[in-house]
Amino acid sequence: MENIEKLQAILYERLHRRPPGIDKLDRLWEAAVLLPLVQTEKGIAVLFEERAHSLRRQPGEICFPGGKVECSDAHNFAVTAVRETCEELGLTPEDITICGELDSLVTHMGPIIHPFVGMIKDISKISYSPSEVECVFTVPLKELLAMEPRRCSMELADHPGEDFPFDLVPHRMRGWRKHKQYYVYFYEYGEHVIWGLTARMLHAFLYRSRSVLETFLAEPSSQG
Repeated sequence: MENIEKLQAILYERLHRRPPGIDKLDRLWEAAVLLPLVQTEKGIAVLFEERAHSLRRQPGEICFPGGKVECSDAHNFAVTAVRETCEELGLTPEDITICGELDSLVTHMGPIIHPFVGMIKDISKISYSPSEVECVFTVPLKELLAMEPRRCSMELADHPGEDFPFDLVPHRMRGWRKHKQYYVYFYEYGEHVIWGLTARMLHAFLYRSRSVLETFLAEPSSQG
């Protein structure tokens, strides 16, 4: 009994050195983004970026400002979202007010995304970086709430690599094995198509906040 109590004390001390996190052995990395709300002539709107066409990753796709967490962010994901927004849109932290955080997304391709909703106080201050941003555009919140996004399905599967030990697990299939199906949302606005993770975060925000947003937008003071 003495040995097991000793081991218990050792493990307790070891496992309480830091709070549990997410296993990142599969090369997961963390990022934070801002879903920006702005005042426009058409009322409150959501601001989107079109990624620069010269970028290697996802050129020309529609996204929210954001990026990878850095050590200087001190594990504060809101700081990451604000810092990245400032870098991409030429703003200062004082130009942005964080309203709150949406559910984090653990993606199939690597990043763990921490989305925040925030206000950009003065849209006229935006001066985006051409090396990262092709253009910015806004969609009135009222129109987004009225949209019915197109919902399509994506299948997730895996395939064993060349070094997979089939002799140890002889019943494992050698080809592709489907694991699950998940939904991908598409919002169309003019020439722009908002889809993928950006559409998923937008959909989550609109779904979660629909009642309060519709009540707010119905008030005369919210127009213009």
